[in-house]
Amino acid sequence: MGVPEVAGGGVADTGASPSRPLEIAFAVLALTLGLAMLVGARTIGVRNETGGMDPRTWPTVIAVGILASAGWMAFNAVTGRRSERDVDSATRSGWVQMAVTVAMIAAVLVLWQVGLSFLVLAPLFIIVCNLAYGLRGLVPLVVFPATITLLLFLVFQLLLKVPL
Repeated sequence: MGVPEVAGGGVADTGASPSRPLEIAFAVLALTLGLAMLVGARTIGVRNETGGMDPRTWPTVIAVGILASAGWMAFNAVTGRRSERDVDSATRSGWVQMAVTVAMIAAVLVLWQVGLSFLVLAPLFIIVCNLAYGLRGLVPLVVFPATITLLLFLVFQLLLKVPL
């Protein structure tokens, strides 16, 4: 099988080639992590059994979703059903973006533990990540972070009564 050429005589980047063993390995890993999350969710201690929603509910729902997705991944890997691949090669800017994102996650986790408010950390995180990903202007640096922070605050703090 030849490598596709593009206009001008160059070679097209077709992305990653299929790897059945790798797909099966990742499906098994996802199934294992989903199962671990389900077991962890079901072992969360509750003082009073109410028969309704409790602290185990949402982690259990998320774990079941992970297990369903991982099951679909495993089915596709084992049966050989694959979707079209669109995988780009790693670039320096991609590595920098990933490093900034991971560093910001770590910074938010540390600063949240020392008492900095969610209302300060969330927009700061979004702004720094948007800058790292090359987004500029009023909407990505002001409107979007403010809107997302407000929505998260309303949903968790006011609606679900989860202290942020």
